[in-house]
Amino acid sequence: MKNYDLYSHTPVCTIKELLSFCVSEYAEKEAFTYQNRKQDISISFSRFKKEVDALGSYLFHEEFKNMHIAVFGENSYEWILTHFSVTCGGNVIVPIDKELDADSISELLIDSKSCLLVYSNTYADIVEQLQGKIPNIKYMNMKDIPQYIAKGMQLVSRGYDEFLDKQVSKDDLASIVYTSGTTGKSKGVMLTHNNFCSCMYGACCNVSLTGASLLVLPLHHTFGVVASVFAVMYYGYPIYINKSLKKLVDDFQKAKPQQLFAVPLIVETLYKNIWIDAKKQGKDKLLQRLIKVSDALLKCKIDLRKVLFRSVISAFGGNLDLIVSGGAPIDEKYIRAFHSLGITILNGYGITECGPIVAVNRNRFNVVGSVGFPLICNDVKIAEDGEVLVKGDNVMLGYYHNEVENEKVFVDGWFKTGDLGRIDEHGALHITGRIKNLIILGNGENIPAESLEERIYTIPYVKEVIVYGKDNMIIAEVYLDEDVADAKERIHTDIQSMNQKLPLTRNIGQIVIRDTEFPKTTTKKIKRNYGG
Repeated sequence: MKNYDLYSHTPVCTIKELLSFCVSEYAEKEAFTYQNRKQDISISFSRFKKEVDALGSYLFHEEFKNMHIAVFGENSYEWILTHFSVTCGGNVIVPIDKELDADSISELLIDSKSCLLVYSNTYADIVEQLQGKIPNIKYMNMKDIPQYIAKGMQLVSRGYDEFLDKQVSKDDLASIVYTSGTTGKSKGVMLTHNNFCSCMYGACCNVSLTGASLLVLPLHHTFGVVASVFAVMYYGYPIYINKSLKKLVDDFQKAKPQQLFAVPLIVETLYKNIWIDAKKQGKDKLLQRLIKVSDALLKCKIDLRKVLFRSVISAFGGNLDLIVSGGAPIDEKYIRAFHSLGITILNGYGITECGPIVAVNRNRFNVVGSVGFPLICNDVKIAEDGEVLVKGDNVMLGYYHNEVENEKVFVDGWFKTGDLGRIDEHGALHITGRIKNLIILGNGENIPAESLEERIYTIPYVKEVIVYGKDNMIIAEVYLDEDVADAKERIHTDIQSMNQKLPLTRNIGQIVIRDTEFPKTTTKKIKRNYGG
């Protein structure tokens, strides 16, 4: 197995160019499908552009020009339509996390200087709490978007062409995206059209997509927009919009996706559900045997996975053969387990400040354990202290009105990711930890907390763990599976056994047992500043 030529694509530099490219290439092909009142609605690429032009023209006619416009709500066609209608007119989109409370949303709207909030009717009660609190902001309910489209179409038909003729350049600001922040206050990441498009182009050069996709990642995250929307559109494949993970099982059957972009938590849930279903049907032992047989045959270059595991794959619509995972580290066991079933998992790495994708594995060159190969749009190097540095077209302009932080994160034009890593002999990037999570002991040794956490997570009843240093001692704070009766007694013995296999300097000196889960960000990452 070795690396091979990048996949070839026509470069685009702005979101407006991306939309025009898709219409010229794919026209009446299906772009989006979503459920509305128990009925599936399909939108072609050409219809999508007409509706973008109409809504954008309406916004322009209402004097929303050169402004910051926030969008707030669950994944929906209207959300995507708003994003394009804002950015294709040179306005700046500010995605707001739907999990935030009214006070947090208010802070972001004020900080971003947003003059309009386009919101889903699902969250009308939260918007009610905002009204009257924020000066100089207007509100638009997504349920009224059809009437705004109708008004916009009338404007266009009468010759109103200001939005249509608006020139958008690659260096124009497209979005201010607020980081969820595991260790501090959210910062507004300024991303240009070229940041987004170079990132999409680079990711598509590394990864070949082959068919329909199911959108499950939250759209207020750049990974959701760039990978699940822009990249799939670029390839000309249909996107089925999942509005809630509660509908995921049904939506798999409707969308019959060939690929899925996901975070590790979704991958883990899908895997657990495979075994739950197998056990319910009394077929778990049979499935284990079939996997062993299939793996043995694969070593002889005989691939019967599509036949042997047809019933397993049918739970995902029957066509799923690729999952691209990002947003957090994924355990290698899931990559290997899905490979046994005939589904490839490509692990990638990104950070919002880099548009967000920095590296991703390739369809036919998948270095398990790595986060893949740097995209063509960026250069990656490892600093003397092990930090991953990135420079390229996908790197942000900076943090919105935050020069203090900007000075901290750029050195000679390189963006400091805060992650520790190495590049292997294949050229693949490996992430080994976070600089902020380094445990610095009195003897001068630096230990990545993640390396110890990974070991502790192999103890089956450990659900969550954070390792940190305090008073020259390594402390493990754990949240245990409440269904395991003797977990609190066993943890001391099991960690002692683990210690015996480690150098003395890496031994866990104290165990703190929690009664509740760790506080988390809205992306379900543990807040690291808790505890140590």
